[in-house]
Amino acid sequence: VMLIYRLSLFTVVFFLLTACDFSKNTDEKSLKNAQCEANLPCTFSNDVKVWLSEETLSPETPFTIFSDLPANVTIEDAKLKGITMYMGYIPQKFKKHNDLWQSNTMVGICSEQNMLWNLELTVKDNATSVIQTLNYSFYVTY
Repeated sequence: VMLIYRLSLFTVVFFLLTACDFSKNTDEKSLKNAQCEANLPCTFSNDVKVWLSEETLSPETPFTIFSDLPANVTIEDAKLKGITMYMGYIPQKFKKHNDLWQSNTMVGICSEQNMLWNLELTVKDNATSVIQTLNYSFYVTY
């Protein structure tokens, strides 16, 4: 019985410690290949624009991701992924308001005070059927 208890306790502690998988060097790698500066408005080579409701974001606080798409481009998929610490994916639902697409979202808190996140935005050019995945990075700080 004591062995089962210890094994169960070890398993729970192990999963708590690995839920936020820490890897600092991925921040630099991710940003080095980025087309845009983190947290700032960005226009990608296919004229898709992405920006945030605020330049400074906090965890567990709602914010909005905006996108302005050329007429022939549609969003196929969108998700947030933690780069500093992998915390799984957060699916994003973009809705059209006037001529802009927006996703109201928030991210969880982890032990890192300055956490890099990535928006993986998959778009399709309906004129050419070309599908591209755009990466937009931003920091969330507390």
